[in-house]
Amino acid sequence: MEMSRILPIKSAFNFRDLGGYKTSDGRHVKWRKLLRSSDFAKLSNEDKLFLEGLQLRHVIDLRSLPEVESLKDDVPQNVEVHNLYIDAGNLVPKFKKLMEDSELSENDRFEEGMKLMKEMYRRLASDYNELFRNFFKIMLSDDSAKLFHCTAGKDRTGVSAALLLSALGVDRKTIYEDYLITNKALAGKYDDLMVYGKIASLFANVHDEFLDTFFNTIEEKFCSVEKYLTDELLVNLTTLKNLYLEDELG
Repeated sequence: MEMSRILPIKSAFNFRDLGGYKTSDGRHVKWRKLLRSSDFAKLSNEDKLFLEGLQLRHVIDLRSLPEVESLKDDVPQNVEVHNLYIDAGNLVPKFKKLMEDSELSENDRFEEGMKLMKEMYRRLASDYNELFRNFFKIMLSDDSAKLFHCTAGKDRTGVSAALLLSALGVDRKTIYEDYLITNKALAGKYDDLMVYGKIASLFANVHDEFLDTFFNTIEEKFCSVEKYLTDELLVNLTTLKNLYLEDELG
């Protein structure tokens, strides 16, 4: 059966499937088991039916508490929601200040925004070990379909997907390719901010160098991503692979 990586959700953004990626042991990630997205507060009836058909059992919400409270997800029935609060991903106040700073040129505002993004990715790699440990505990709890997301589904969700695919044995090039799909799948969500110029693109797009910062920080602190996963996050890689990999493409 042919599967689509970008899911046909029209009333929310950046709904994607991590299935089908080949791993170092020759297996592939199972389809419709590991999903990622942006927030989804106002789903259409058609999109609700599609999500229900995926038989989700767990939703992992990576947004901060204020984000969760201000925009609650439209979660299908019988789904367990896990709130793993990452406040580092909510840069809206700092970006708002930058966007309204008339003393800086457009390029300077953009460069300052890039610095903020890289600092956030450094924090994601160093300040949230316990949270990512809990993320993988949920992943290891059973082989049911799971969805994880933040507000845009690009930064907090992006590094979570990168760690998950790394743990499953997907190569780094493919991980970056998956990460960059956001720049297509998020199109339209932040169009109203584009009046602020180049800096506003950082709400809707990701860059290789952000993920570089994340991986480099982990490797500086823990020698390798695998050691970080096994020694710091306590991930049983064999169990994880047996849950989510298969010999042939499904």
